[in-house]
Amino acid sequence: AVGPAPFRDQQALAPVRLEPRRRLSGDSSLAMTWNRIGGLLAALCAASGISPAAALAVWNVECGSLTFIRGKPVLRFEAHIFFTRWGKDHEALFDRHFQFGGRGGIDGERWKQHRFRMNGQDAWRRFHGDQSTEYQALGLAEKLAGRETASLCASFGGPQIMGFNHAVIGYATALAMRQALARTERWQVCGFFDFCAAKGIIEALRAADWTAFATVYNGPGNATAYAARIAEAHAEACRLLGDLA
Repeated sequence: AVGPAPFRDQQALAPVRLEPRRRLSGDSSLAMTWNRIGGLLAALCAASGISPAAALAVWNVECGSLTFIRGKPVLRFEAHIFFTRWGKDHEALFDRHFQFGGRGGIDGERWKQHRFRMNGQDAWRRFHGDQSTEYQALGLAEKLAGRETASLCASFGGPQIMGFNHAVIGYATALAMRQALARTERWQVCGFFDFCAAKGIIEALRAADWTAFATVYNGPGNATAYAARIAEAHAEACRLLGDLA
């Protein structure tokens, strides 16, 4: 049997505005996110049975409360994944420009201690936590391996969907997904719900089982930490949204 169309292809959702009819007061990141995407978020929550507070909480935890800039969606470039997908076949060149935990004498897990440098004489720089530097690291990876390979190794947008998951949410390439998510938060919202549906974690969100959700969405190594952060954000989102939650 053919399943339902992806959310981004459902014609019934085309007229739904990204912005909500009821705006939230205040300048918290949760309120500002809701005021940008709450209309479509609420519609997709109604369609999937997820509470708006749950979706809003996950969104803010994933993007670190950063706002949307057209053309430059929130980015996190993953050096360890870049090594797996390109660097292991170009070790000397990779090690000249990138570092991560567990390689080259660097302490920590693979997803930590990420650093880069533009050439071999530069000092090593951390790039997580600053979007300008994050985009510099991505740009370096593009020069080394091409735009598609670099895009496969980064997460994009409010929901931070990894480029290698492009097919999961209906895009032929990681670059096509990246470009769509850069144009508008509409495709980011749809991508989040399509990803959750494809990965079978809608029920975990419905049940507010943050650990089960984070185990799939963020990986088992980070699940406990992410579950705690989502639970905290969810409590605040429930308070802010009131009867909308």
